[in-house]
Amino acid sequence: MKKLYRRNTRLYWLRIWLLFVSATAARAQTTQTPAIQWQRLFDRPLGSYTRQAISANGDGYAVIYGYDIMRLSESGNTRWISQVPIYPYYRTVPTLIAAAADGGFGVLAYNDSKWLLARLDASGSTLWMKEFVDRTSSSGNNGNRDFTSLLFTADGGFLATAGINYYRAGAYTELYKFDAVGTTTIKTSVSFPGGNNPRPTSTASRVIQTMDGSYLLVGGASGPAFYPAGWIAKLDGQLTVIWQKTTDGRKLDDGIRSPYDSSAFIAVGSVTGAETRSLTISANGDVTNGVTLANRANFTTSFLVAGSSPTSHTIADVVNERQGDIRLQTVVGQNLSYLQKLGGSGTETVTGVVAGADGGFLIIGTTTSTDGDIQGKTNTDAEVWLVKVGPVSNNVYSVKSGNWNDPAVWSCGCVPAAWHNVTINDAHTVRLDTTMPAAACLNLEIIGTFSMQGSSITINGSSVTLDETNVATN
Repeated sequence: MKKLYRRNTRLYWLRIWLLFVSATAARAQTTQTPAIQWQRLFDRPLGSYTRQAISANGDGYAVIYGYDIMRLSESGNTRWISQVPIYPYYRTVPTLIAAAADGGFGVLAYNDSKWLLARLDASGSTLWMKEFVDRTSSSGNNGNRDFTSLLFTADGGFLATAGINYYRAGAYTELYKFDAVGTTTIKTSVSFPGGNNPRPTSTASRVIQTMDGSYLLVGGASGPAFYPAGWIAKLDGQLTVIWQKTTDGRKLDDGIRSPYDSSAFIAVGSVTGAETRSLTISANGDVTNGVTLANRANFTTSFLVAGSSPTSHTIADVVNERQGDIRLQTVVGQNLSYLQKLGGSGTETVTGVVAGADGGFLIIGTTTSTDGDIQGKTNTDAEVWLVKVGPVSNNVYSVKSGNWNDPAVWSCGCVPAAWHNVTINDAHTVRLDTTMPAAACLNLEIIGTFSMQGSSITINGSSVTLDETNVATN
């Protein structure tokens, strides 16, 4: 009798405590997947293609589309359209754009024979434009020069990275540092030692400025297989290599400063081509594996964007479903959180993703679909698709009965994390027992049944642990 009394007493206080906590929780009865706020379609331009969308300083976005540079509001309305001027008599093609601190932009463009850096003000007018290098190498072993990254630097200038491919002689990375008026102050190259490889490669996908004024390159370098391995290089403020190393798998596609540690970085790429894997890189170059997402479409590129509220990051890639859908996987720390897939029955690609001022995301890519998430498209030609999704919600609710650690039980398609407001809906029983990891959430509201059997849950920092079978029902 005493044991039964103790168990029932615990059950009584568990019910009272959970009901007290639930009184502070908002009911999560709305769709949790971030909603599409707006989208725009553009005919894919002949002879060119969309490269990039970025967040502008202030608000809104800047998008390179064909020969045009478009300035958009947060709601997707066009504020202005500009073009880099003809120089000297050839049409110039913008390829990369970076937002400057004054609300203007730096734009990398090329004409028939030269690469140029242009500076636009906040209204899209060209302040100056300077050519700085040929489109092909001037060495005896000519190769194509293709710029891969443009960064606005803390000193008010710009830093650009280019890959130069010498075909049978390999490839390496060039770096160009510009001051605030477009003068080239540093030109250098970086390559990973190729050893006995007759065609060594070292090509950067992204350059990131660190908190101490140095830089990090992520990309690909010579690996043991046909595809290049992941490559990471740390450079000082004068672009001299501090350290560099390779990782297993294929090249790294993208990188960001870590939202969890200002001295660390996160990079993303693939090992076999059939998955997307993230890595965490410490300030001294130590690499630890992060999350791995299966079913990636082969020969596609992945991207990263840092979240702010809550602290998180999101991986964008193309999942091998239908003919290829865009996948957004939000990650909190190393825990998978919200998953969203965008597209239709045709083929989608992604060429970039940026954070919106509201915590949502702007995705730029292409689509051949006329159904699904795509609206207003009537033909199956490949068109540029610009789509804005809303911010990730921290409200999660049960969609069926099952185990707490089963992502299919929850509206987010994830296991609830410490920052989630969780609601167990009417007619659903959610179980948590000793075979599962300890649970955590911000608030818990029980409308259905919560069965906690010998496990523990932390709610808003307070832990509850039970060592006997208990069933709490509102």
